[in-house]
Amino acid sequence: MPEDPLALETRRRVYRAVRSHPGSGARELQRLSKTAWGEAVYHLDRLTEAGLIHRERGTHQDHYFAPEVPIPDRQVLGLLRSPSARRVLEGLLEFPASTLPDLVGRTGLSRGRLSVHLHRLMRIGLVRSGRSGRRRSFELSDRERVMRLLVTYSDGFADEWIERILATWSELFRP
Repeated sequence: MPEDPLALETRRRVYRAVRSHPGSGARELQRLSKTAWGEAVYHLDRLTEAGLIHRERGTHQDHYFAPEVPIPDRQVLGLLRSPSARRVLEGLLEFPASTLPDLVGRTGLSRGRLSVHLHRLMRIGLVRSGRSGRRRSFELSDRERVMRLLVTYSDGFADEWIERILATWSELFRP
């Protein structure tokens, strides 16, 4: 008879961390589950092998999800784990059709860092660009989707701006 993959308390803590913070990397899950690094990696591997969680390979780190998180949302949630990407989205939520200088001023990010995040967000179809005279402007391609994800997974984000945005928008986009 196979062993219950959630028989160990440490593994249950790691599992709960993945479920409550979808898209988190192993280091964040280690911190959330209050485990040692080797323990966290070991239990993430066992949970993945058991099919209780999914690992999505990222460019810089792997992201972990509960199986019921829709595949299109996983890529977005993986990017939303970055505080800088969330600041870019905040700027675009509050000020649609922003130019690069506008976003630099609103996010506090350098032009280079901002460009990296804009390109990542454009690559997954969350942001689109256009021309406003001689300047390029950026806007969200699907505001409702962004708000749905932020509302649905708000417990997994501990940002002050998320709280402010959700206070304003959550009633409109509650799932």
